[in-house]
Amino acid sequence: MSSSLLVRITSREDTIRRLLMVVLAFLMTHLISYQRLPFTSDYSFPLVPFSIFVIYGLFICETNCWNYRRLQKKENWRKFELINIWMVIRTNLLACTVIFTLLTIVQMALFQFIMNPFRFVGLLGVCLMISLIETGVFIFYGMTNKSNRPITLNRLARNSGVNQISVVRNNELLKFDESEIAYFKHKNNIIFLVTSDGKEVITQYDSLNEIESTLSNKFFRANRQTIISRDCVLSLQNDINNKVLVRIKNCENPIMVSRYKKRTIKDWLSPE
Repeated sequence: MSSSLLVRITSREDTIRRLLMVVLAFLMTHLISYQRLPFTSDYSFPLVPFSIFVIYGLFICETNCWNYRRLQKKENWRKFELINIWMVIRTNLLACTVIFTLLTIVQMALFQFIMNPFRFVGLLGVCLMISLIETGVFIFYGMTNKSNRPITLNRLARNSGVNQISVVRNNELLKFDESEIAYFKHKNNIIFLVTSDGKEVITQYDSLNEIESTLSNKFFRANRQTIISRDCVLSLQNDINNKVLVRIKNCENPIMVSRYKKRTIKDWLSPE
């Protein structure tokens, strides 16, 4: 996980989120299950229902947070397009439904009872509503909270100069001119910068989309795993199914470009 993500969702915020879930579980226990408030006659703290609500809530909310962070790492996430937002909502609601169902089955097995179907649907609806609200908070926070963060090497790297790419390595900020870069590749969930002399440098980026948006038109997104530099293209070769093989300086294997980008890459390589 990148440092910028750790800044955006810190351990302090995780603690606050969990405490709010406990408070919400307390309210739901008294309003939905126990249906009696403190300081009323014959009141005793409903420990078992409260514990069940806390377990349900924490499982669901931790899963929401994990899904959000996982999906943020995907290459097409950074633009906060509607399709990405819908992906997060859909995944979290589905996970909420599965977790609620499994925990309910475990609860019925432990306490030897059968839950009324109407009560099951009602409680599931409450959990889905909580999941949706929390997911909405994550999305809103991620879309709006892009400033007022501490200055870090990652933030400095994202503010590179014109025709430059900055890389954070071993607490050091390295700058590369575009003329020094042969290509970028995404491998094993790591983004590598490969220099024109064949040196591989691990970058701090989460996806190629982050880099692509900062590059000039000297670079071309060949496929989901590779961005190539025009200066380092050696040759193009037609392949089966009308695809194109691109040979790059200091790259052992040719890079595959789909037939849908065949015309685009040829235009890109043509002299201006």
